[in-house]
Amino acid sequence: MSNVHTLLVVWQNKNNRLYYHIGTLSYYNNQYEFTYTHSEQGGRKLGDAIKNGYIHHPAFPNPSKVYRSNTLFPAFDRRLPSNDRSDFKAILSDLGLDERSTKMDLLQQTRGRLASDTYSFEQPLRLEKDGKLHSSFFVHGMRHRNLPDQWYLWLAKSDSLKLIPEPTNNYDPNAVGIYTQSGKHLGYVPNFYSKAVFSLLENGATPSVRVVYLNEKSTPHWWLKVDFECEIPSLQGTTSDELAPVMQ
Repeated sequence: MSNVHTLLVVWQNKNNRLYYHIGTLSYYNNQYEFTYTHSEQGGRKLGDAIKNGYIHHPAFPNPSKVYRSNTLFPAFDRRLPSNDRSDFKAILSDLGLDERSTKMDLLQQTRGRLASDTYSFEQPLRLEKDGKLHSSFFVHGMRHRNLPDQWYLWLAKSDSLKLIPEPTNNYDPNAVGIYTQSGKHLGYVPNFYSKAVFSLLENGATPSVRVVYLNEKSTPHWWLKVDFECEIPSLQGTTSDELAPVMQ
């Protein structure tokens, strides 16, 4: 595994409900780094976000600058639970972390989400030493599926799920639906890397998607988390734009 810890900084447009990968936060060589995605190819990056109402974060006003700091940027650090809280150890435990965990670990597990906020911090698709792509993500769009109150009874931890492309989807031609093995539609692959997953499926990939976390009592953003693992069948015919969210 790379010594670089990377998270996608994602912004959601509340009007069209689409997500945009507007920046990348990395930690390596004992330093944090934030850059906007203005120079990256592919859709749903900074340029598309600006066209749809995004305004640069006031803490990072220059889209061409590489921001670096020896400590986590205050704009991001405030999104983490304080270690002064009496229940901080319990929070770590609930997230599967301990006191040795880094702030990047905590940001990754909490996604840095605040109430009524438009930002989140998401795991990229990572190419690991085993030659496979790996990630974990929460299933998107579940609150729009009109699921029954006891939808969670359909699932158990480690259950395998199916991915089905939806090229005629009105919101995203690269949408990939997530289904139970019995065909119940739960939601979607997050659309900030749906293009990469859609392309992998079209090129014959057979990803493994398994349930790792269920919390039906939480808000829909936190209902269902899955692990994603996928061998890359061949990069022939797959453009770098389509695999832009893949980070090593």
